[in-house]
Amino acid sequence: MKQGKVLNSSRFLFKTSVALVFFALLSACANSGMNRVKEISIRYGKVLSVTRVPVPSAAPAGAIIGGFTGLMLARKANPGRQLAAGVGGAALGGLVTHALEGDRRAYRYRIKFRDSFEADYVTENGYLRTSDCVAVERGEYNNLRRVSDEYCRIELPLPPLVKSQQEADQCHAAKKQLLLAEDDATLDQAARKVKILCQF
Repeated sequence: MKQGKVLNSSRFLFKTSVALVFFALLSACANSGMNRVKEISIRYGKVLSVTRVPVPSAAPAGAIIGGFTGLMLARKANPGRQLAAGVGGAALGGLVTHALEGDRRAYRYRIKFRDSFEADYVTENGYLRTSDCVAVERGEYNNLRRVSDEYCRIELPLPPLVKSQQEADQCHAAKKQLLLAEDDATLDQAARKVKILCQF
């Protein structure tokens, strides 16, 4: 009788342990999935062409939208990510106008990535030229920056990405700070920080 109880008790402990391990693994998978969502992916490619377009209506379907316009669209897509009290959406819209110096046009870059895939990227940032090597940073927000040509030479392995990841993280943090601005002075300061860290 006692031996039966011991066996039953052992089975119960074994099943409980298995269940606990299963839920622990499930939790770990869920957490790693959440971390992946927050990560910033970086892809490298060459600029094939540059076209001036209206903001942002002429962006083709599937285009990557960056710059201040990308921030505005990210804010609309996620109502929880609003500018803080005291600064309205019009203020961020004003930053777009200011970045464009009043002409209300942006730049559409056709980019060919290292794997030969092509995509359009639309931003107010107009300093890039055809054949430039660029990093396309995608996370909660999108960013485009010029990088060394070695990142686009497909015959070579990619250089270490530590510096690139740090730059992308700093830009991402600056954009978050911009959306949390509480007054015009803070907004202006944060916008300047975005321009410096994101290569505007």
